[in-house]
Amino acid sequence: MSITTSVHADESVQVPADLTLYYDPMSYADYDYPYDLYKRLRDEAPVYYNAKRNLYVVSRYADVRAAIADHERLSSRFGNDVDGTHDSYGEGMLVTLDPPRHTALRAAIRRTFSAREVLAKEDGVREFTRELLRDLWERGSGDFANEVAVPMGIGMGIMLLGAPLDDHRVLTEHLERAMVRTVGEYGLPEDAAAANRETEEVLAERFAARRAEIDGGAPATGSDAFTQILIAVHAGKVRPDEQEGLAHLVLSAASDAPAALITNCIAIFDRFPGLQPFLRANPSMIPQFVEECLRYDTPGQNVSRQTNEDVEIAGTVIPKDSRVMLLQGSANRDERVYPDPDRFDLTREFTPANRIMSFGDGIHACMGAPFARLASRIVVEELLRGPDIHVSGAPERWTKQLVRGFAKLPVAFEQ
Repeated sequence: MSITTSVHADESVQVPADLTLYYDPMSYADYDYPYDLYKRLRDEAPVYYNAKRNLYVVSRYADVRAAIADHERLSSRFGNDVDGTHDSYGEGMLVTLDPPRHTALRAAIRRTFSAREVLAKEDGVREFTRELLRDLWERGSGDFANEVAVPMGIGMGIMLLGAPLDDHRVLTEHLERAMVRTVGEYGLPEDAAAANRETEEVLAERFAARRAEIDGGAPATGSDAFTQILIAVHAGKVRPDEQEGLAHLVLSAASDAPAALITNCIAIFDRFPGLQPFLRANPSMIPQFVEECLRYDTPGQNVSRQTNEDVEIAGTVIPKDSRVMLLQGSANRDERVYPDPDRFDLTREFTPANRIMSFGDGIHACMGAPFARLASRIVVEELLRGPDIHVSGAPERWTKQLVRGFAKLPVAFEQ
């Protein structure tokens, strides 16, 4: 007896070609694995319109790169996110500003993020990494996200801010709450918004303490963000009501995306286990590994803009006052720029012509990029001093649609 079943489509029914071409950044599919859908968008709808969200979505590398750099026609005034994240932030948040205010505030913290200052922190980052990994190695297993990646991110934020080390616990708790979203829904849960406001209350207290130190005769020569912002306030370049929002930007730039990148590196090790012994034998390839991780599964999947006028992209006219999402995660997988883009390739060459879009471009390019690369490189270098790591359990991704990383990542080490 045959159990083979033949099924034929009803030829009298017309099935629309785009019936299953649907992209919603709030949907579970986006958190799960978006890259197959990104390819369909690039091939079939390079400027896609989601009527439910009233959102235009741009997916090809050339279009994403050009749009990110076009700050005059594509405004940042509503922030990078589409879910209202920045509504709970104070004034001074760079990602919600256009020139000239953006230019002035970015200049106020330029020294904090300079390559020289970042490299000067390498020894401190390395020692902190060793302490975190030592505890994990001793137990032989643990949650890499919450025991290494998130503490690393918050630790880097504290270093950049010049905050007390004792702030680590409260800022970590705030970050974990602030990253919570309801999959499929717009808007922040009230507790996530409250966590953002509480973070800025802590920052306000630290500013007051630093100001009192400086007024009492302490030197104001440090590169930390608190000192640099207070100097700019004194000079009239930053308003007092902008200082907490600007410091919050520094903390954010150093915490959630770098933590996501670090967890993604571990997930890639688990997917391609041959990478660990290879990199252990060839440590000079670790920076290349980090760069390919940034391309292959970028932590910053998208940024959003608002059109100041009608803008034509890939033959589609996007009307004035429209919300536009630029898919950095898709741009980094565009076969028009990266041959065989779904392959993790350590020999891939990156040049100014094909540089990854993970940190944006133009005047809004992420200032924390050098620090994220440094921290990830150090984590990988130190991790490879021990046994191979693999995922052991069921990971959970963050549900904040802009950031692709892991909220929980259970791991174990080879015996």
